[in-house]
Amino acid sequence: MTTAPIIILVKPQLAENIGMVARAMKNCNVKELRVVAPEQSPTAEIALRASSKSEEILQNAKIYENTKEALADLEVVYAATARPRHQVKEVMTAEYAMQHTPENKKLGVMFGCERTGLENEDISLADKIIEIPLNPEHSSLNLAQAVLIICYEYYKTTISVEGKRFITNGGEVVNKEKLFNFLNMLDSKIKVNPKIKPDMTETLLRNVNNIFTRAELTEQELNSLYGIVNILSHKD
Repeated sequence: MTTAPIIILVKPQLAENIGMVARAMKNCNVKELRVVAPEQSPTAEIALRASSKSEEILQNAKIYENTKEALADLEVVYAATARPRHQVKEVMTAEYAMQHTPENKKLGVMFGCERTGLENEDISLADKIIEIPLNPEHSSLNLAQAVLIICYEYYKTTISVEGKRFITNGGEVVNKEKLFNFLNMLDSKIKVNPKIKPDMTETLLRNVNNIFTRAELTEQELNSLYGIVNILSHKD
């Protein structure tokens, strides 16, 4: 199993951005943050506020004087950059990188400062480059956005979530027998209603059946429909 990446911020400028990075990391259950030569403290009040209840990541963050020290104990290092700067390295998308990282390896992902990104010297220390494919006319991301995308691609490898789901708020979806009983009752009322022309009845009943069989009605909803039909059928 791929271990969670260690996020390495190289020379970040603003404490607020470091705080937002911590928030993005916690969203994706990524816990270890390293910061190289920050201009402002990761535990500054503005960083803690921006972290939105992710303060423990900031408080446990390790500070380094230079990039080599921050990478020294790692086995795999990726550089997240939109500008490879003419270096000869394999370039991967964030999705591919997180899906194909060697298992049980200590992985770090580097991000550069907000203004200029990673410098050539930092990129040269990475094994590979991660590039997030975006609109080529405007591919600029803020620091927390870039971290979130890569952390999310990692997080996706740890979870199994259905592509869609149906929320019933605790109610049970009615089975076909109950649904057909309701439709039979509704059909019988439609057939005897003098306002509905006989030549329209067949098409109308088919449409009604289609509507309600698509609806995935709950018990509560079906009871409400029974109530509505009874109210509308009541003669003063």
